[in-house]
Amino acid sequence: MKLHFLGAARQVTGSMYLLETADKYRILVDCGMDYELKRNAVDQGPIFPFNPADIDLVLLTHAHIDHSGNLPVLVKDGFKGQIVCTPATAELTAYLLYDSSHIQFSDYRKNLANARKTRRHLIPKPLYSEKNVSETIDRFYTIHLNKAFQPRPDIEITFQEAGHLLGAAGIKISILENGKKQVFGFSGDIGRLNSKLVKDGTPFSGIDYLISESTYGGRKHTITKTAEDELFDYIHDTCIKQRGRLVIPAFSVGRTQAIVFTINQLKRAGKIPEHLKIFVDSPLAIKSTPVYERHPELLNEEALSFKANHGDLFNYPGIEYLENKDEHEALTYYFDPCVIISAAGMVEGGRIQEHVMNNIENPYSTILIAGFCAEGTLGYRLLLGQPTIQIKKKDKRVYARIARTDVFSSHPDHDEVLHFIKESGGKNLKQVFLVHGELPQLQAMEMALHEEGISHVTLPEHGQVIDF
Repeated sequence: MKLHFLGAARQVTGSMYLLETADKYRILVDCGMDYELKRNAVDQGPIFPFNPADIDLVLLTHAHIDHSGNLPVLVKDGFKGQIVCTPATAELTAYLLYDSSHIQFSDYRKNLANARKTRRHLIPKPLYSEKNVSETIDRFYTIHLNKAFQPRPDIEITFQEAGHLLGAAGIKISILENGKKQVFGFSGDIGRLNSKLVKDGTPFSGIDYLISESTYGGRKHTITKTAEDELFDYIHDTCIKQRGRLVIPAFSVGRTQAIVFTINQLKRAGKIPEHLKIFVDSPLAIKSTPVYERHPELLNEEALSFKANHGDLFNYPGIEYLENKDEHEALTYYFDPCVIISAAGMVEGGRIQEHVMNNIENPYSTILIAGFCAEGTLGYRLLLGQPTIQIKKKDKRVYARIARTDVFSSHPDHDEVLHFIKESGGKNLKQVFLVHGELPQLQAMEMALHEEGISHVTLPEHGQVIDF
Protein backbone atom coordinates (compact mmCIF):
# COMPACT_ATOMS: atom_id res chain seq x y z
CA MET A 1 0.00 0.00 0.00
CA LYS A 2 1.30 3.46 -0.90
CA LEU A 3 0.38 7.04 -0.01
CA HIS A 4 1.39 9.77 -2.47
CA PHE A 5 1.58 13.38 -1.22
CA LEU A 6 0.66 15.38 -4.33
CA GLY A 7 -0.43 18.70 -2.84
CA ALA A 8 -0.49 20.84 0.33
CA ALA A 9 2.85 19.28 1.30
CA ARG A 10 5.02 21.95 2.95
CA GLN A 11 2.56 24.53 1.65
CA VAL A 12 -1.01 25.52 2.45
CA THR A 13 -3.03 25.01 -0.74
CA GLY A 14 -3.53 22.34 -3.40
CA SER A 15 -4.76 19.51 -1.16
CA MET A 16 -4.37 16.16 -2.96
CA TYR A 17 -3.36 12.71 -1.70
CA LEU A 18 -3.40 9.39 -3.54
CA LEU A 19 -3.89 6.20 -1.53
CA GLU A 20 -3.02 3.14 -3.59
CA THR A 21 -3.66 -0.47 -2.53
CA ALA A 22 -1.42 -3.41 -3.41
CA ASP A 23 -3.76 -4.39 -6.26
CA LYS A 24 -3.68 -0.84 -7.67
CA TYR A 25 -7.08 0.40 -6.48
CA ARG A 26 -6.54 4.15 -6.35
CA ILE A 27 -8.36 6.57 -4.03
CA LEU A 28 -7.75 10.30 -4.47
CA VAL A 29 -8.45 12.37 -1.36
CA ASP A 30 -9.17 15.96 -2.45
CA CYS A 31 -8.22 17.56 -5.75
CA GLY A 32 -7.50 21.17 -4.86
CA MET A 33 -6.22 24.15 -6.78
CA ASP A 34 -2.65 25.09 -5.94
CA TYR A 35 -2.57 28.85 -5.34
CA GLU A 36 1.19 28.89 -4.83
CA LEU A 37 1.91 27.28 -8.20
CA LYS A 38 2.32 29.84 -10.97
CA ARG A 39 1.41 28.31 -14.33
CA ASN A 40 1.68 29.71 -17.84
CA ALA A 41 0.73 28.59 -21.30
CA VAL A 42 4.32 27.89 -22.37
CA ASP A 43 5.57 25.42 -19.75
CA GLN A 44 2.25 24.50 -18.15
CA GLY A 45 2.47 20.74 -18.66
CA PRO A 46 0.04 18.27 -17.07
CA ILE A 47 -1.53 19.19 -13.73
CA PHE A 48 -1.57 15.62 -12.44
CA PRO A 49 1.42 13.27 -12.03
CA PHE A 50 -0.90 10.36 -12.87
CA ASN A 51 -3.45 9.41 -15.50
CA PRO A 52 -6.87 10.63 -14.24
CA ALA A 53 -8.48 7.63 -15.96
CA ASP A 54 -6.57 5.36 -13.55
CA ILE A 55 -8.25 6.86 -10.45
CA ASP A 56 -11.04 4.64 -9.13
CA LEU A 57 -12.60 6.92 -6.50
CA VAL A 58 -12.35 10.53 -5.31
CA LEU A 59 -13.14 11.57 -1.74
CA LEU A 60 -13.72 15.29 -1.09
CA THR A 61 -13.28 16.67 2.43
CA HIS A 62 -15.00 20.01 1.81
CA ALA A 63 -15.92 22.64 -0.76
CA HIS A 64 -13.13 25.22 -0.60
CA ILE A 65 -11.31 25.64 -3.92
CA ASP A 66 -7.91 24.67 -2.52
CA HIS A 67 -9.49 21.23 -1.92
CA SER A 68 -11.96 20.98 -4.82
CA GLY A 69 -10.77 23.41 -7.50
CA ASN A 70 -9.12 20.94 -9.90
CA LEU A 71 -11.95 18.39 -9.94
CA PRO A 72 -13.22 19.65 -13.34
CA VAL A 73 -9.71 19.21 -14.77
CA LEU A 74 -9.65 15.66 -13.45
CA VAL A 75 -12.98 14.88 -15.14
CA LYS A 76 -11.99 16.67 -18.34
CA ASP A 77 -8.78 14.64 -18.49
CA GLY A 78 -10.48 11.26 -18.20
CA PHE A 79 -11.68 10.45 -14.66
CA LYS A 80 -14.83 8.30 -14.91
CA GLY A 81 -15.56 7.40 -11.29
CA GLN A 82 -17.58 8.91 -8.44
CA ILE A 83 -16.72 11.94 -6.32
CA VAL A 84 -17.91 11.16 -2.79
CA CYS A 85 -18.72 13.90 -0.28
CA THR A 86 -21.45 15.08 2.10
CA PRO A 87 -24.66 16.60 0.66
CA ALA A 88 -23.82 20.13 1.88
CA THR A 89 -20.31 19.87 0.40
CA ALA A 90 -21.79 18.86 -2.96
CA GLU A 91 -24.06 21.94 -3.01
CA LEU A 92 -21.37 24.41 -1.93
CA THR A 93 -18.76 22.91 -4.26
CA ALA A 94 -21.05 23.37 -7.25
CA TYR A 95 -21.38 27.10 -6.52
CA LEU A 96 -17.65 27.51 -5.94
CA LEU A 97 -16.61 25.64 -9.10
CA TYR A 98 -18.97 27.62 -11.33
CA ASP A 99 -17.61 30.79 -9.74
CA SER A 100 -14.04 29.61 -10.32
CA SER A 101 -14.80 28.93 -13.99
CA HIS A 102 -16.34 32.38 -14.37
CA ILE A 103 -13.32 34.08 -12.76
CA GLN A 104 -10.90 32.18 -15.00
CA PHE A 105 -12.72 33.19 -18.19
CA SER A 106 -13.09 36.78 -17.01
CA ASP A 107 -9.37 37.02 -16.22
CA TYR A 108 -8.49 35.38 -19.55
CA ARG A 109 -10.57 37.86 -21.56
CA LYS A 110 -9.14 40.80 -19.63
CA ASN A 111 -5.53 39.63 -20.03
CA LEU A 112 -6.10 38.88 -23.71
CA ALA A 113 -7.45 42.37 -24.33
CA ASN A 114 -4.49 43.99 -22.57
CA ALA A 115 -1.78 41.89 -24.23
CA ARG A 116 0.07 42.77 -27.39
CA LYS A 117 -0.93 40.64 -30.39
CA THR A 118 2.49 39.00 -30.53
CA ARG A 119 2.18 37.80 -26.92
CA ARG A 120 -1.44 36.67 -26.77
CA HIS A 121 -0.42 33.04 -27.20
CA LEU A 122 1.38 33.33 -23.83
CA ILE A 123 -1.79 34.19 -21.89
CA PRO A 124 -2.77 31.22 -19.67
CA LYS A 125 -6.07 29.75 -20.80
CA PRO A 126 -8.85 28.80 -18.35
CA LEU A 127 -8.34 25.37 -16.84
CA TYR A 128 -11.97 24.41 -17.40
CA SER A 129 -15.35 25.61 -18.63
CA GLU A 130 -18.84 25.66 -17.14
CA LYS A 131 -19.54 22.52 -19.19
CA ASN A 132 -16.65 20.77 -17.43
CA VAL A 133 -18.06 21.90 -14.08
CA SER A 134 -21.48 20.51 -14.98
CA GLU A 135 -19.92 17.17 -15.93
CA THR A 136 -18.08 17.14 -12.61
CA ILE A 137 -21.22 17.78 -10.58
CA ASP A 138 -22.86 14.82 -12.34
CA ARG A 139 -20.22 12.60 -10.73
CA PHE A 140 -21.01 13.63 -7.14
CA TYR A 141 -22.23 10.84 -4.87
CA THR A 142 -23.26 12.03 -1.41
CA ILE A 143 -23.21 10.26 1.93
CA HIS A 144 -24.11 11.57 5.37
CA LEU A 145 -21.68 11.96 8.24
CA ASN A 146 -20.91 8.87 10.33
CA LYS A 147 -22.47 6.49 7.79
CA ALA A 148 -19.84 3.96 6.69
CA PHE A 149 -19.84 2.84 3.07
CA GLN A 150 -17.81 0.27 1.18
CA PRO A 151 -16.72 0.88 -2.42
CA ARG A 152 -15.58 -2.75 -2.32
CA PRO A 153 -15.58 -5.43 0.46
CA ASP A 154 -12.03 -4.76 1.74
CA ILE A 155 -12.40 -0.97 2.04
CA GLU A 156 -14.62 0.96 4.46
CA ILE A 157 -14.89 4.76 4.41
CA THR A 158 -16.53 7.07 6.94
CA PHE A 159 -16.95 10.85 6.84
CA GLN A 160 -17.05 12.60 10.23
CA GLU A 161 -17.63 16.19 11.36
CA ALA A 162 -14.61 18.46 10.81
CA GLY A 163 -16.14 21.71 12.09
CA HIS A 164 -14.37 23.86 9.48
CA LEU A 165 -17.22 24.63 7.08
CA LEU A 166 -20.77 23.45 6.58
CA GLY A 167 -20.51 19.83 5.42
CA ALA A 168 -16.74 19.65 5.92
CA ALA A 169 -15.49 16.24 6.97
CA GLY A 170 -12.49 14.33 8.15
CA ILE A 171 -12.24 11.02 6.30
CA LYS A 172 -11.46 7.65 7.88
CA ILE A 173 -10.36 4.90 5.46
CA SER A 174 -9.98 1.31 6.62
CA ILE A 175 -8.25 -1.11 4.23
CA LEU A 176 -7.90 -4.87 4.72
CA GLU A 177 -4.92 -6.48 2.96
CA ASN A 178 -3.62 -10.02 3.51
CA GLY A 179 -5.67 -10.34 6.68
CA LYS A 180 -4.28 -7.11 8.16
CA LYS A 181 -6.30 -3.92 8.57
CA GLN A 182 -4.69 -0.50 8.29
CA VAL A 183 -6.69 2.63 9.08
CA PHE A 184 -5.95 6.15 7.79
CA GLY A 185 -7.41 9.44 9.01
CA PHE A 186 -7.35 12.46 6.68
CA SER A 187 -8.20 15.56 8.70
CA GLY A 188 -8.98 17.83 5.74
CA ASP A 189 -9.26 21.30 7.30
CA ILE A 190 -10.14 21.20 10.98
CA GLY A 191 -12.43 23.83 12.49
CA ARG A 192 -12.07 25.83 15.67
CA LEU A 193 -13.97 24.88 18.79
CA ASN A 194 -17.15 26.87 19.44
CA SER A 195 -17.29 28.28 15.93
CA LYS A 196 -20.25 30.21 14.65
CA LEU A 197 -22.97 28.10 12.99
CA VAL A 198 -21.18 24.75 12.56
CA LYS A 199 -20.58 22.01 15.11
CA ASP A 200 -17.22 21.23 16.69
CA GLY A 201 -15.06 18.78 14.81
CA THR A 202 -14.72 15.19 16.00
CA PRO A 203 -11.28 13.64 16.62
CA PHE A 204 -10.57 10.30 14.96
CA SER A 205 -10.66 7.01 16.85
CA GLY A 206 -9.07 3.70 16.01
CA ILE A 207 -6.71 4.96 13.30
CA ASP A 208 -3.09 3.95 12.65
CA TYR A 209 -1.98 6.85 10.48
CA LEU A 210 -3.06 10.50 10.73
CA ILE A 211 -2.66 13.02 7.92
CA SER A 212 -3.30 16.30 9.74
CA GLU A 213 -3.43 19.93 8.73
CA SER A 214 -1.15 22.35 10.58
CA THR A 215 -1.90 25.71 8.97
CA TYR A 216 -1.39 27.60 12.23
CA GLY A 217 1.40 25.52 13.74
CA GLY A 218 3.37 27.73 16.11
CA ARG A 219 0.70 30.45 15.99
CA LYS A 220 -1.97 31.21 18.53
CA HIS A 221 -5.16 33.15 17.95
CA THR A 222 -4.93 36.41 19.87
CA ILE A 223 -8.58 37.34 20.33
CA THR A 224 -10.03 36.54 23.76
CA LYS A 225 -13.41 38.22 23.18
CA THR A 226 -16.50 36.52 21.85
CA ALA A 227 -17.38 37.11 18.20
CA GLU A 228 -20.34 39.26 19.30
CA ASP A 229 -18.21 41.47 21.57
CA GLU A 230 -15.44 41.83 18.98
CA LEU A 231 -17.80 42.80 16.17
CA PHE A 232 -19.87 45.07 18.41
CA ASP A 233 -16.76 47.10 19.32
CA TYR A 234 -15.88 47.71 15.66
CA ILE A 235 -19.47 48.53 14.66
CA HIS A 236 -19.98 50.85 17.64
CA ASP A 237 -16.67 52.69 17.25
CA THR A 238 -16.90 53.09 13.46
CA CYS A 239 -20.60 53.35 12.63
CA ILE A 240 -22.12 54.79 15.82
CA LYS A 241 -19.41 57.01 17.34
CA GLN A 242 -17.64 58.13 14.16
CA ARG A 243 -20.58 57.71 11.79
CA GLY A 244 -18.29 56.02 9.27
CA ARG A 245 -18.33 52.81 7.25
CA LEU A 246 -17.10 49.44 8.43
CA VAL A 247 -15.80 47.51 5.41
CA ILE A 248 -15.20 43.79 6.00
CA PRO A 249 -13.46 41.70 3.33
CA ALA A 250 -14.72 38.15 3.85
CA PHE A 251 -14.69 34.85 1.99
CA SER A 252 -18.08 34.22 0.42
CA VAL A 253 -18.58 30.71 1.79
CA GLY A 254 -18.25 30.27 5.53
CA ARG A 255 -16.81 33.57 6.77
CA THR A 256 -19.58 35.80 5.39
CA GLN A 257 -22.34 33.64 6.90
CA ALA A 258 -20.66 33.67 10.33
CA ILE A 259 -20.37 37.49 10.29
CA VAL A 260 -23.94 38.02 9.07
CA PHE A 261 -25.27 35.69 11.79
CA THR A 262 -23.24 37.47 14.49
CA ILE A 263 -24.66 40.85 13.44
CA ASN A 264 -28.13 39.29 13.60
CA GLN A 265 -27.44 38.30 17.20
CA LEU A 266 -26.34 41.86 18.02
CA LYS A 267 -29.42 43.38 16.39
CA ARG A 268 -31.84 40.99 18.10
CA ALA A 269 -30.17 41.75 21.43
CA GLY A 270 -30.68 45.50 20.82
CA LYS A 271 -26.96 46.25 20.92
CA ILE A 272 -26.87 47.99 17.54
CA PRO A 273 -29.65 50.04 15.92
CA GLU A 274 -32.15 48.24 13.70
CA HIS A 275 -31.89 50.99 11.08
CA LEU A 276 -28.11 50.55 10.64
CA LYS A 277 -27.70 49.16 7.13
CA ILE A 278 -25.75 45.94 6.59
CA PHE A 279 -24.82 45.33 2.94
CA VAL A 280 -23.74 41.90 1.72
CA ASP A 281 -22.16 42.55 -1.67
CA SER A 282 -21.13 39.11 -2.91
CA PRO A 283 -23.15 37.11 -5.46
CA LEU A 284 -21.46 33.86 -4.41
CA ALA A 285 -22.30 34.47 -0.75
CA ILE A 286 -25.92 35.16 -1.69
CA LYS A 287 -26.14 31.88 -3.62
CA SER A 288 -24.47 29.77 -0.96
CA THR A 289 -26.15 31.16 2.18
CA PRO A 290 -29.44 29.22 1.68
CA VAL A 291 -27.45 25.97 1.87
CA TYR A 292 -27.06 26.65 5.60
CA GLU A 293 -30.83 26.89 5.97
CA ARG A 294 -31.29 23.63 4.05
CA HIS A 295 -29.02 21.67 6.39
CA PRO A 296 -30.11 22.34 9.99
CA GLU A 297 -28.72 18.92 10.98
CA LEU A 298 -25.22 20.38 10.53
CA LEU A 299 -25.79 23.51 12.64
CA ASN A 300 -24.62 23.80 16.25
CA GLU A 301 -26.88 24.31 19.27
CA GLU A 302 -26.27 28.09 19.33
CA ALA A 303 -27.53 28.48 15.77
CA LEU A 304 -30.47 26.09 16.20
CA SER A 305 -31.60 27.81 19.40
CA PHE A 306 -31.39 31.23 17.74
CA LYS A 307 -33.33 29.95 14.73
CA ALA A 308 -36.05 28.52 16.98
CA ASN A 309 -36.43 31.86 18.78
CA HIS A 310 -36.09 34.27 15.85
CA GLY A 311 -36.97 32.25 12.76
CA ASP A 312 -34.11 33.25 10.49
CA LEU A 313 -30.33 33.20 10.78
CA PHE A 314 -29.41 35.56 7.96
CA ASN A 315 -32.35 37.94 7.37
CA TYR A 316 -33.17 40.76 9.74
CA PRO A 317 -34.05 44.49 9.77
CA GLY A 318 -31.50 46.58 7.92
CA ILE A 319 -29.71 43.85 5.95
CA GLU A 320 -29.58 44.08 2.16
CA TYR A 321 -28.15 41.49 -0.23
CA LEU A 322 -26.82 43.11 -3.41
CA GLU A 323 -27.22 40.66 -6.28
CA ASN A 324 -26.65 42.67 -9.45
CA LYS A 325 -24.08 45.16 -10.64
CA ASP A 326 -26.46 48.14 -10.47
CA GLU A 327 -27.08 47.56 -6.76
CA HIS A 328 -23.35 47.23 -6.20
CA GLU A 329 -22.64 50.53 -7.98
CA ALA A 330 -25.46 52.33 -6.15
CA LEU A 331 -23.75 51.53 -2.84
CA THR A 332 -20.97 53.96 -3.87
CA TYR A 333 -23.48 56.79 -3.36
CA TYR A 334 -24.76 55.63 0.03
CA PHE A 335 -23.04 57.95 2.50
CA ASP A 336 -24.75 57.05 5.79
CA PRO A 337 -22.97 54.86 8.37
CA CYS A 338 -23.13 51.20 7.38
CA VAL A 339 -21.41 47.82 7.37
CA ILE A 340 -20.25 46.42 4.01
CA ILE A 341 -19.35 42.72 3.78
CA SER A 342 -17.87 41.71 0.45
CA ALA A 343 -15.49 39.22 -1.18
CA ALA A 344 -12.70 38.35 -1.57
CA GLY A 345 -11.31 37.88 1.92
CA MET A 346 -7.71 38.74 1.01
CA VAL A 347 -8.91 41.80 -0.96
CA GLU A 348 -7.66 40.19 -4.17
CA GLY A 349 -10.22 40.78 -6.93
CA GLY A 350 -13.95 40.75 -6.46
CA ARG A 351 -16.21 43.63 -5.50
CA ILE A 352 -14.37 44.28 -2.24
CA GLN A 353 -11.55 46.16 -3.98
CA GLU A 354 -13.92 48.92 -5.04
CA HIS A 355 -15.27 49.26 -1.50
CA VAL A 356 -11.76 49.47 -0.08
CA MET A 357 -10.80 51.99 -2.77
CA ASN A 358 -13.88 54.13 -1.99
CA ASN A 359 -13.22 54.17 1.76
CA ILE A 360 -9.45 53.95 2.19
CA GLU A 361 -9.05 57.75 2.24
CA ASN A 362 -11.89 58.29 4.72
CA PRO A 363 -10.48 58.69 8.26
CA TYR A 364 -13.90 57.78 9.73
CA SER A 365 -13.98 54.38 8.04
CA THR A 366 -12.46 51.07 9.13
CA ILE A 367 -11.21 48.24 6.92
CA LEU A 368 -11.51 45.12 9.08
CA ILE A 369 -9.52 42.16 7.74
CA ALA A 370 -11.37 39.12 9.10
CA GLY A 371 -8.87 36.37 8.33
CA PHE A 372 -5.49 35.29 7.03
CA CYS A 373 -3.98 37.21 4.10
CA ALA A 374 -1.26 35.55 2.06
CA GLU A 375 1.94 37.48 1.38
CA GLY A 376 1.66 39.72 -1.67
CA THR A 377 -2.11 40.14 -1.54
CA LEU A 378 -3.70 43.57 -1.16
CA GLY A 379 -4.99 42.57 2.27
CA TYR A 380 -1.44 41.69 3.35
CA ARG A 381 -0.13 45.03 2.09
CA LEU A 382 -2.85 46.89 3.96
CA LEU A 383 -1.89 45.13 7.18
CA LEU A 384 1.75 46.19 6.72
CA GLY A 385 0.67 49.74 7.51
CA GLN A 386 1.84 51.36 4.28
CA PRO A 387 0.89 55.06 4.06
CA THR A 388 0.00 54.69 0.37
CA ILE A 389 -1.54 51.71 -1.37
CA GLN A 390 -2.17 51.00 -5.05
CA ILE A 391 -5.61 49.66 -5.96
CA LYS A 392 -6.61 49.08 -9.58
CA LYS A 393 -3.55 51.02 -10.73
CA LYS A 394 -4.53 54.04 -8.63
CA ASP A 395 -2.46 55.30 -5.70
CA LYS A 396 -4.54 55.90 -2.59
CA ARG A 397 -3.52 57.49 0.71
CA VAL A 398 -4.41 55.30 3.69
CA TYR A 399 -6.40 57.44 6.12
CA ALA A 400 -8.93 54.76 7.14
CA ARG A 401 -8.25 52.60 10.17
CA ILE A 402 -6.84 49.22 9.14
CA ALA A 403 -7.64 46.48 11.63
CA ARG A 404 -7.51 42.70 11.80
CA THR A 405 -9.41 40.07 13.78
CA ASP A 406 -9.04 36.30 13.87
CA VAL A 407 -12.22 35.72 15.86
CA PHE A 408 -13.89 34.38 12.71
CA SER A 409 -10.95 32.21 11.66
CA SER A 410 -12.10 28.78 10.51
CA HIS A 411 -8.71 27.18 11.21
CA PRO A 412 -7.58 26.04 14.68
CA ASP A 413 -4.47 27.53 16.18
CA HIS A 414 -1.40 25.64 17.40
CA ASP A 415 -2.91 24.43 20.67
CA GLU A 416 -6.16 23.33 19.05
CA VAL A 417 -4.37 21.27 16.37
CA LEU A 418 -2.17 19.71 19.03
CA HIS A 419 -5.27 18.79 21.03
CA PHE A 420 -6.89 17.26 17.94
CA ILE A 421 -3.85 15.07 17.22
CA LYS A 422 -3.61 13.90 20.83
CA GLU A 423 -7.33 13.08 20.92
CA SER A 424 -7.04 11.22 17.60
CA GLY A 425 -4.61 8.67 19.01
CA GLY A 426 -1.54 10.64 19.99
CA LYS A 427 1.21 8.29 21.17
CA ASN A 428 -0.71 5.26 19.90
CA LEU A 429 -0.51 6.40 16.28
CA LYS A 430 2.02 4.62 14.11
CA GLN A 431 2.72 7.84 12.20
CA VAL A 432 1.57 11.45 12.00
CA PHE A 433 1.98 13.25 8.67
CA LEU A 434 1.78 17.04 8.97
CA VAL A 435 0.46 18.85 5.90
CA HIS A 436 -1.34 22.08 5.00
CA GLY A 437 1.25 24.44 6.37
CA GLU A 438 4.42 26.28 5.45
CA LEU A 439 7.58 24.56 6.66
CA PRO A 440 8.10 26.79 9.77
CA GLN A 441 4.54 26.03 10.93
CA LEU A 442 4.98 22.29 10.34
CA GLN A 443 8.29 22.28 12.21
CA ALA A 444 6.74 24.11 15.17
CA MET A 445 3.99 21.48 15.37
CA GLU A 446 6.51 18.65 14.97
CA MET A 447 8.50 19.99 17.92
CA ALA A 448 5.37 20.28 20.06
CA LEU A 449 4.39 16.68 19.24
CA HIS A 450 7.86 15.45 20.18
CA GLU A 451 7.51 17.25 23.52
CA GLU A 452 4.26 15.33 24.04
CA GLY A 453 6.06 12.04 23.41
CA ILE A 454 4.67 11.62 19.88
CA SER A 455 7.88 10.85 18.04
CA HIS A 456 6.71 9.29 14.76
CA VAL A 457 6.13 12.53 12.85
CA THR A 458 6.81 13.14 9.15
CA LEU A 459 6.75 16.39 7.18
CA PRO A 460 6.22 14.98 3.68
CA GLU A 461 7.61 16.77 0.66
CA HIS A 462 5.63 17.38 -2.50
CA GLY A 463 5.62 14.19 -4.56
CA GLN A 464 6.88 12.01 -1.72
CA VAL A 465 5.59 8.43 -1.65
CA ILE A 466 5.27 6.45 1.60
CA ASP A 467 5.25 2.67 1.19
CA PHE A 468 3.43 0.87 3.99
